[in-house]
Amino acid sequence: MKQILAPLALIAAAAGPIAAQGLGETSVIAGPQYVNYKIGTGTGQKTVTQMSVPIAFIFPLTERFSFDISTSYADSRVSAAGVESSKISGLTDTQLRANLGLFDNTAVFTLGANIATGMYKVPDAQQEAAGQIGSDFLLYPVSSMGSGNAVTGGVAIARTLGEWNLGFGGSFRYSSPFDAYQVQNEVLRFEPGSESRFRVGLDRSIGDGRISLGGTYSMFTDDKADSTTFATGARTMGQAAIHMPTSMGEWTLTAWDLYRAEGQVIGSTSPWENISNVNLAVGFSVGSVYVQPSAEGRFWMRNGEKAGMVGSGGMRFRFDLAGLSVNPSVTYSMGNVYPAGSVTSIDVSGLRGSLLIRLR
Repeated sequence: MKQILAPLALIAAAAGPIAAQGLGETSVIAGPQYVNYKIGTGTGQKTVTQMSVPIAFIFPLTERFSFDISTSYADSRVSAAGVESSKISGLTDTQLRANLGLFDNTAVFTLGANIATGMYKVPDAQQEAAGQIGSDFLLYPVSSMGSGNAVTGGVAIARTLGEWNLGFGGSFRYSSPFDAYQVQNEVLRFEPGSESRFRVGLDRSIGDGRISLGGTYSMFTDDKADSTTFATGARTMGQAAIHMPTSMGEWTLTAWDLYRAEGQVIGSTSPWENISNVNLAVGFSVGSVYVQPSAEGRFWMRNGEKAGMVGSGGMRFRFDLAGLSVNPSVTYSMGNVYPAGSVTSIDVSGLRGSLLIRLR
């Protein structure tokens, strides 16, 4: 399934006029993340691990114009029965983005570029690891080591309608062909399809809290691999969040649902899929430390049949240290997945840890 790309168009789905973050200051954000999933049991158990270090620099040059650059280092490994079978590591692509706000920042124009600094011409020994991290269900922090040079342009507009704030926008992404895989002495040339994306968002205050709603629709032209053409189905994603401060802490309920329409793979049809996710978190302060336990459920359907379910429990902290905003978190997951065409599930368990650090 094609990677869900982070939108390079800044979409207004939040309150009031669109505003740049940290005006007048440069921000540096780093977030080391570790993920370990065990798939199956006994001698057939497979372990997929990933250690990634994303880093981003944000430069607000004026009140209307900002620029940011980001990339990641990732090390992904697959092992079975304690023996490593595949690994891939290195830098991913580099993303550049410029945002220009106009009309009192109620409209933002964005131009972005994906620079091919990542891993390409992946040899046989690394292809299993490269494929495992591309799961839309388990959601590895880095799902692709490289997607080719690309350019994205977009616009977002925010308006106030009574008690509601309305944001909508669109973007278009063009990707150039690149050499993706090396099978023995042959190199597979891959040309990603172009993506058109449209988004709308609403939010408003409710008492002391806030409710936010959003929807995104993405459609793609055909992908090409050498002389073969295949199609990724259009995607629709809905999101909702309610944040409510109470005397018993700050409660946040979030949900999203991703639907991918039927597509075409080499020689057959790719069935439709749907992944839904619900998360409930409550945050409170213990001295100078903000603590936020959470519970999450994720559900996967494929062509009308259950394909997987995972439940997670986590804990996140936030505190200031030596001028840094430090946000460590840890999550443990348990569930199962169903291979395509099988009625027998495979157990899945996972541990995820992250350390988000922001310097301003």
